[in-house]
Amino acid sequence: MKSCFITGASSGIGRALACHYAHNGWRVYAVARSEAALQELSLEHSTIVPMACDLTDSAALSTLVAEITADCPSLDLVILNAGTCIYVDAEQLQLSDFEQTFAINFFAIVALVPLLLPLLKAGQQSQLAIVSSLAHVFPFTKAEAYGASKAAVSYFTESLRVDWSGNGVDVCLIEPGFVDTPLTKKNEFDMPFLISSDEAVKRISQGIAQRRARIRFPKRLVWSLNVLRILPYRLRLVVARGMKP
Repeated sequence: MKSCFITGASSGIGRALACHYAHNGWRVYAVARSEAALQELSLEHSTIVPMACDLTDSAALSTLVAEITADCPSLDLVILNAGTCIYVDAEQLQLSDFEQTFAINFFAIVALVPLLLPLLKAGQQSQLAIVSSLAHVFPFTKAEAYGASKAAVSYFTESLRVDWSGNGVDVCLIEPGFVDTPLTKKNEFDMPFLISSDEAVKRISQGIAQRRARIRFPKRLVWSLNVLRILPYRLRLVVARGMKP
């Protein structure tokens, strides 16, 4: 039986991914802070192992990986998906908003990667998939903290792929657009080309199965953002300002 490790598995894309892989016969180590949500998930799928953990607690992460190592000698797939979004007031920036956002979106990934590497290297043709966002491609309103954290995630993942070349672990960068999840439901602006979690999981799982280095979707948003990026800088700023609610 193949095994995978998924963070942020209590809701949204992470939950849908956990269900997808469990339904397809994988043993899934599902990680999130909400123990109740994970227990509910494990009742739906017998191959899901619920593992409640605060990803910002380094000691807890070490304990978590030790427990998995004792239960499973290797992992075929790791999906680091957990994330949060705090929109900021640019005229009253709070350092705590950035610290909280980076703690979950970026530093938790950096902390987990070396801990999970031995389990990945012990597998056969294993894969590490890290979820970023298309948000970092364009300056969206109030997204100073979120977009900056995702820019860090994308750069980290692409650089890691270079340095891991030849070590037996493939690295995949996942950059979704707007996906209908509890996180995006609080958005107060229009979300072009919004797709469902199930559709997102379909595209992610297919990309992982094809061992793609980067998965970006939906294509209409990717194309739109690429067009915006080649506009003169001043015109880009006009478009960005026009998106403010």
